[in-house]
Amino acid sequence: MQKFALLALFMPLLAWGQTYDVVGLVMDSDRGDPLGSVQVLTKSGRELGRTNSQGRFEVEVNSRQAILVFRRHTYRDLELDLGTLPEIIGVEVLMESEVEQLEDVVARERQVVRRDDFQAQSIEELELFSGMKIDLNDHLRQLAGVSGMGEFSNDISVFGGRTSDATHYLGLSRIASLRHLDIGFPGNQSVLNPRVLRSISVEDNLARGPLNQGNSSALVYDLREGDPYNIHVDLVFGTINRELNMNAYWDGRTYLLSGRYLEPTFLANMGERFFTVPKDARIDRVGRPCDPSEVCRNLSNPIDAESGDLFFSTFKRDSLGGFGRHSLVAVLDSFTIMQDISDSPTETRALKINEGSQRGAMYAYEGFSPRESGDLQYSLSYLRLGRADAYRDTLPPPSHQNFRLPWYYASGSSFENLLGNSHQSRDEAFATLHWYPYEKTRGIQMGYGVELEYQREDRQFMNSSDGRRSLQAEAGLLGATTLLRMRRDLPANSTLEGTVGALSVASGLAGDDEFETLMPGPVASLRLGKGLGKDHNIFSELALRQTAAIEPAPGNRLQAGLTPSAEFKTGVNGSLGSKIQYAGSAYTRFYQDPTLPVPEVYWNYRETQTAEFANVTGGNLVATWLPNHHMGMSVNASSVQGDYYLKDEGTIPWESNRTLDLAANFRFLPRRDSLLSFIVTYGVNNGVPLYEYAMNRDGGNAENSTRTVRRSSDYPSVSRQRTDIRINLNLKSGLRPLDTFRFFFEADNIFAHFDDPFFRELGGDNQRRRGWTRSGSETNDVLKPVVTRGMGLFILFGFEAKLLI
Repeated sequence: MQKFALLALFMPLLAWGQTYDVVGLVMDSDRGDPLGSVQVLTKSGRELGRTNSQGRFEVEVNSRQAILVFRRHTYRDLELDLGTLPEIIGVEVLMESEVEQLEDVVARERQVVRRDDFQAQSIEELELFSGMKIDLNDHLRQLAGVSGMGEFSNDISVFGGRTSDATHYLGLSRIASLRHLDIGFPGNQSVLNPRVLRSISVEDNLARGPLNQGNSSALVYDLREGDPYNIHVDLVFGTINRELNMNAYWDGRTYLLSGRYLEPTFLANMGERFFTVPKDARIDRVGRPCDPSEVCRNLSNPIDAESGDLFFSTFKRDSLGGFGRHSLVAVLDSFTIMQDISDSPTETRALKINEGSQRGAMYAYEGFSPRESGDLQYSLSYLRLGRADAYRDTLPPPSHQNFRLPWYYASGSSFENLLGNSHQSRDEAFATLHWYPYEKTRGIQMGYGVELEYQREDRQFMNSSDGRRSLQAEAGLLGATTLLRMRRDLPANSTLEGTVGALSVASGLAGDDEFETLMPGPVASLRLGKGLGKDHNIFSELALRQTAAIEPAPGNRLQAGLTPSAEFKTGVNGSLGSKIQYAGSAYTRFYQDPTLPVPEVYWNYRETQTAEFANVTGGNLVATWLPNHHMGMSVNASSVQGDYYLKDEGTIPWESNRTLDLAANFRFLPRRDSLLSFIVTYGVNNGVPLYEYAMNRDGGNAENSTRTVRRSSDYPSVSRQRTDIRINLNLKSGLRPLDTFRFFFEADNIFAHFDDPFFRELGGDNQRRRGWTRSGSETNDVLKPVVTRGMGLFILFGFEAKLLI
């Protein structure tokens, strides 16, 4: 009895000494953004800890019934009773902004942040399933509607549109789609660094988002606002990149700085593997080692590259929610690519197949001002870009002792394998203005917008009749997009949205004697949305779209043109319980007088065919499954089928066609408190159409030289599959100033060398287009795509150290 009495006496002390770990995430209740530097306190006011820059916290309490208080400036205090929670690991806390209280002064409904469900996804959400990614396009592949992405290239199709139709916006400012080395090999990266982004959205509703969405949709990249309480420094080191990312706060203004450098030695090592595999396939020794008495030799410098980018931004928000942001993006690239054309594994013979350079800078300003009459948004951006590309025959000559082929032109005492070159400089300026008044007209919420654009392009290119001379062309355009937006709430949880506007273009500037004002192209849409309960939404939309672009024209000229299109789309999105989210859509598109595909190496020919119209149909399904803390899965699948219908009868496949485009990620965390995750990614890109071009050169008269685009006779289409494995390790440091440490290891295309049919669909026998070749005589050529076996296995790794100062 004495023992039980002593135990009863000490029970309260034992309970008092027990501790509990509370782990969770704090987010903004409206935007869903993680909130850093949030104080976590006890009810008595004792601080237990703070959230990190990703909004995560881990604190220790003495009671399972404790009440926690979350506090941050400009947000309302939030109390959380742990006793009401079934679990205290993986807690989600939503904090409301105090700024919203100002809306009580003027009853109104803000329109600027409202977006369609399932479109805006934070970088943290995207990394949840794919891990830390250094290339922006790896994240874009997960978004609803995105398909038709070229491997390691800048090609991207949204809802079946051509890759040139997608528009890109950095916040409110229109930006160019830039990529470092747009030549398709591992290590290539987007110029825009995912580390400076908060979220990515696909804006395909004309009644919301950017004004000029063109014939496709707009990809909107929202920047981080910065942390006003801490200075953050990210140091990133990987096999192919070096990064320095900083976030500071001074006098009410936040500053973001990001600098990246693509490491040339590692790029060359990866390129050696990438450009040696085709040689191995050509001499029929894929995956087989050399004879023990021989030494296999590969090129020591297949890639010579210098690449880097710089991003700088300042941001300031006032107490009313208004803000202004200045941003600067700069890029500097140069590259030369060689391939080994030797037929012997013990020898090497280098042949230059591609070279080029890129220099560009963009300044953007964007602002938002809440007024008593309504919300006002405005932006201004300017881009200056210079590029030079030289494309060379990627197939070796018949005799390795003599590089000369019948169509190669002489350059001094040697012969060049040059197919074509292009030097271009481009200026782009955009200004936008949005106004959303608070007053409703007959129950309709109105919105007004205008976007002004100026583009100028100057190009020099190889004369199709004489490769030793160059030709020059220049053109420009002035454009204006005006849009009236309307939204009305209907009974039964339904909404009706519509737009009426026009795209007007004046072309023939930049030194051209001819000046032409094109007829305004109508822009309009009608979209009906309906909620099915609280978890599901459906919509149907009919839209008229327009896009303006500077394109090659007969007679060695450039010209601006409008391409109209009509689109019908229907879709659904929502959630199945708390574990599954989904979004699906089906659409059909109609284009009037679209420009036929133009070869990237010979574009100064007169096309013999004309497309009367094009018709495209497709479907897309995105789903995420997050049953618990341990595992999760995301799938983005789409199919696009279409044709260009020619005026002289016949068809050509639509350039964004895919029988199946699939990106699937599966992640696994071994333990509930695991800092280690395993991610398997499977990608399919089947039925990609390829073109070839029949050339007919008319002596020295380049204007009469013609070309005919057609489906490739050797490879009407190509398919590609990849299976990648990634390991992520996230560690939190207790030693200041080091806050967190992240590491990833990735093995891509792990089944590259498996010839068994079972592994073929996992990447063992995929194909890719890797360049161009010509065949024919001096005056008649066929420009053909070169298709080889897909890339082999390659390894990436990197780590990110985050300092908190």
